[in-house]
Amino acid sequence: MYQRKSILTLFAFIFMVFSQSLFAADAGQRLFVNLTSSELNRAAMAIGFSTKVLTEKKIPVTIFLNVEGVRIADKSIPENKYVNGKSLKEMLSSFMGAGGRVIVCPMCMENVGGLLKEDLIPGVEVGGTDVTWPALFDKGTTVLSY
Repeated sequence: MYQRKSILTLFAFIFMVFSQSLFAADAGQRLFVNLTSSELNRAAMAIGFSTKVLTEKKIPVTIFLNVEGVRIADKSIPENKYVNGKSLKEMLSSFMGAGGRVIVCPMCMENVGGLLKEDLIPGVEVGGTDVTWPALFDKGTTVLSY
């Protein structure tokens, strides 16, 4: 009986150590998605992938809209329903609703026609070194570009 308890205790200890290492693998990981395009396929892929990682892997995700990608956050540009009955703006809003973060490049906002903060869909942040750099350079961050 004593030997059986010792073996069970050993297995419990090994399982505890092993499961801790499994959960620790995701601890501190972050994803930064650099989206430079408002082209439907690229943007939908970037937003869809980001949403999956955020909701299924439970890893914090930031989408950085820059170059032409800033147009996606412009609430004055009308869109059709594209992906699963949603527009890119609706996909972006769903992503933020699930806890994702969206940052827009302020220089790119100016370059595409002078977008202002009030032109952006709700929840989108205007970047800057104080906003963008911590998300980009945080330890454990993986960067993807679309």
